[in-house]
Amino acid sequence: MGFQIITLMENTSPTDCLAAEHGLSLLIQGEGRRVLYDTGASPRFLHNARSMGVDLRGVDALVLSHGHYDHTGGAAALLTGELRPRTVYLGPDFFGERYTTRQDGLLDISSALERETLERSGVPWAVVGAEPLDLGGGLWLVSGFASTEELERPSPRMLRRVGGRMVTDPFTDEVAVVLEGREGLTLISGCAHVGILSMCARVSRLFGRPVTGFVGGTHLMAADDGRVRYTCGKLREMGVTRLGACHCNGERASAYFEEHFPGFFRNNVGSQVEVE
Repeated sequence: MGFQIITLMENTSPTDCLAAEHGLSLLIQGEGRRVLYDTGASPRFLHNARSMGVDLRGVDALVLSHGHYDHTGGAAALLTGELRPRTVYLGPDFFGERYTTRQDGLLDISSALERETLERSGVPWAVVGAEPLDLGGGLWLVSGFASTEELERPSPRMLRRVGGRMVTDPFTDEVAVVLEGREGLTLISGCAHVGILSMCARVSRLFGRPVTGFVGGTHLMAADDGRVRYTCGKLREMGVTRLGACHCNGERASAYFEEHFPGFFRNNVGSQVEVE
């Protein structure tokens, strides 16, 4: 027994038959559980699922990693259609306004899913806190992360509106999925805005077991060479042996991992990863 992670949407696709976009959507299934993690930047992940022969009926939960458009763009289409999940899970303050700075001003990157749409759908929803939430079968949800590595401190370019003023976004609400395997844990992240090392370290402490696998975004696309090298070496030191970094990892970091991390693989649209 074990789990399977199917990538329904990601930035790159190995075939013209499957769409790609700046976004992420993963289907996690196994041990009697089916969880959809994020919905990309648009409903195109639904088309990819159909093209791949992936049936999204009867999904137990939709987990939204954080309130950015590229992870929530297809959520409204899912929740108002025939494939509605049984429950939706998201982090605290998910619906707050979020921005990134550009040379000519602020770009709104808030959730594409509005609270009213979620409430009108009739699908029950719950907020994931700092304590691990057990979905059964060795599948957990965890939030409440914080940057503990100096190189992973919050970016001043990523902002959110709090009480009428702009503040640096700490992303303490990001929700990750943790899968329990025979020899270790697999951590699944939407963007790892607080830092992949900080997230792996906290999950390992919470569960008392090493994180041996990671799948998802790392937000290293703007990292300098020093941070990429340090992250690669530290992950290996921590015991991570499989690394499916994608989405916001960036081509430069991916190329470095491909050369220096023996367990790295490019997790593109259509990839299917087995976790035992």
